Amino acid sequence: MKSLLRKLHLIPDERALKEERRAEKAARNQVRPNARLPYADHMANLLAKNDPGTAMSLAVGGDYELMGEALRERLVRFGLQPNDYLIDVGCGSGRLAFALARSPWRDSLRYLGIDIVPEMLAFAAQKCARPGWRFELVAEPKIPETDGVAQMVCFFSVFTHLLEEESFLYLEEARRVLQPGGRIVASYLDIAEPSHWEIFEANVRSARLRQEKPMDIFLSEDFFAVWAKKLDLEILEARAPDCGQRTCILQKR
Repeated sequence: MKSLLRKLHLIPDERALKEERRAEKAARNQVRPNARLPYADHMANLLAKNDPGTAMSLAVGGDYELMGEALRERLVRFGLQPNDYLIDVGCGSGRLAFALARSPWRDSLRYLGIDIVPEMLAFAAQKCARPGWRFELVAEPKIPETDGVAQMVCFFSVFTHLLEEESFLYLEEARRVLQPGGRIVASYLDIAEPSHWEIFEANVRSARLRQEKPMDIFLSEDFFAVWAKKLDLEILEARAPDCGQRTCILQKR
C-alpha cells in the first residue's frame, strides 16, 4: 500500500527526502569565496543602521568631503579643464560631484554622473543642486551619451567592484564617448601592492566566515596594458596608490 501511495505522490518518498536533506546540508556548508553582495543591498543595509548622511558617506568609503576634494584635485592634476565635459562613472552618492559643485568651475563644467543605486543618485543630485548637471541610473556597462562629446571619463573605485569583462566593456564605452585626445582616469586595487594585500586578506577572512560583502576585484598594470592595446588607447601614466588605490591614465588617440 505504501508503495502505491508513494507512486501516487500521496506520501513522501523517504529516500528522496534523505537526498533532499543531504543536498540542503551540502548547500549550507558550501563556501562561496568573496560572495557578491549587490551594491543596492549593501546600501540598504547601511541606511538601516545609520542616518542618511552617514550611510551615504560610508557607501563610498567614508570621509565624504575630504575624499571628494582629493579626487577633484587629482582630476585637475590629470588634465581636467574648467570648460570640460566630465563623465563620472560610478558617481555613487556624489563625493566628487559635490567637491566640483563647490569649486570655482561649478558654472562652466559640464557633468554627467551615472550609478546603479537610485538612492545614491538622488542624494548626489540633491546635495549638488546644480542645474544642467545630470545624474542617471544605469543597469549595464553603458554610458548614456553620444559619441565623441566628452573630454574626460573617470572611474573611481568602479573596476574594484566589477568583473574584468565588465571593466573592459566600460573602457570601450569611455573610448566611444570621448573626443580624440580625451582622457580616462581609472583607479583600481593591485594585488602586488602591500596595502591592497591587506584588503585581500580581509576578503579571505570573510570567505572563511561565509560572509557576503561587495565584491573586490584585483587588477594589475598588465591588464591595462592589454586593454589599452586592444582599444587603441595610450597609457599616459600609471601612478602608485593615491587616495587608497592605484591609478591608470589613458588617452584616446
